[in-house]
Amino acid sequence: MSNEEVFFKWLPDYSVNIQAIDAQHKELVNILNRLFIAVSKREGDSAIAGILDSLMSYTQTHFALEESLMRQANYKDLEPHIEEHRMLIAKLDALTKKYLLEEKPIYFEMLSFLKSWLREHIQGVDMKYSGALLQAGFSFDSWEHEANTELARMSNSKNWWKVWKAA
Repeated sequence: MSNEEVFFKWLPDYSVNIQAIDAQHKELVNILNRLFIAVSKREGDSAIAGILDSLMSYTQTHFALEESLMRQANYKDLEPHIEEHRMLIAKLDALTKKYLLEEKPIYFEMLSFLKSWLREHIQGVDMKYSGALLQAGFSFDSWEHEANTELARMSNSKNWWKVWKAA
């Protein structure tokens, strides 16, 4: 992906200092950038279904893994964090229905919303839990193994994911 095709550039400021979480966040940013590329090349109509599917599946997997990490570490603000995740999934679901059922274009609304949400969520609530877990000395080894196994399973079980990663 060239610099001209980057809608949302990953910056070191977005790092939560947990390698596996940063990698997952970078993948979410990549999905957003691929939507931008498709729209900028006027290929949005042909690409949007696959992008919506990958975005929803990857986001749900990421949230489940992140919530599992917070549970394992007994993170005190887990419930408000989960509620933020639920709100994003609801918004993605609403945008998907708007596109599929109402046949309305959602590209620019989705790009704008997701860029803002990801930046604010990562730099806000994700930084809080990562800081708390790092300060408490929580060991991420077991969770990272679980996360990597789940992402590998996802990659192997979804045909669109193979196409997506090759693009």
